[in-house]
Amino acid sequence: MDDEEDDRSVCAGSADRLPPFLVGMRITWRHLFVKKATLHYPEERWQLPPKSRMRLFMKYEDCIGCGQCARACPVQCIYIKAEKRPPTEQPIFAANGQPIKLDVHVFDIDMSLCCYCNLCTYPCPTDCIYMTPEFEFATTDLTQHLYHFAKKGATFITEDPKKKAAIPPAAPPASPAEASTR
Repeated sequence: MDDEEDDRSVCAGSADRLPPFLVGMRITWRHLFVKKATLHYPEERWQLPPKSRMRLFMKYEDCIGCGQCARACPVQCIYIKAEKRPPTEQPIFAANGQPIKLDVHVFDIDMSLCCYCNLCTYPCPTDCIYMTPEFEFATTDLTQHLYHFAKKGATFITEDPKKKAAIPPAAPPASPAEASTR
C-alpha cells in the first residue's frame, strides 16, 4: 500500500507543476522561430559605438610632461617622471605647437588598474593621451598590462608648427610677359 500512496502523491504534485512547464514551453516555441542574434565572435564583430572607451594610448612625442592626466586619474594608474630640459638644448615642440619644456623619462599606464573612465584624456593640453578602439588585450599575466610609453631616441618636432602656418606662402615668380607690362 505504501507504493500506491507514493504514486498518488507524485501525481497529485504534478498538477501544480504543469502551468509553469507550459509557460516555459510557450517561451521556447516563441523564440524557436525568431531570427537568431548569435554572433560568431572571432570572425564577426559588433560595430562599436563611436565614443567607446577601450585601451589608453599615449603619443610620447607630443607629451609636454605636465602630469595633468595623472592628477585627473581617479585610480592613479598613470605614472609620470619628468625633469626640466636644459636651456642649452634645441627647443622641441608638440604637434599643436606647444613648446616641450620637460623631458619625460617615465610614462607608464597600468591598464589592470584603469577604470576606463576617460577622465585622463580631457585635461591634456596636447591631446597626446587618448582611448583607442582596441579592446582585445586579455592576458593571464598582469605585468603585460603595464605599458611603458617613454622611449629613448624619439623624434621630436624642432620647428614651431604655429610659426610655419603663420608664414604666408611665397608668391610664384612673375613671368617675363608680366614683368614687361609693369
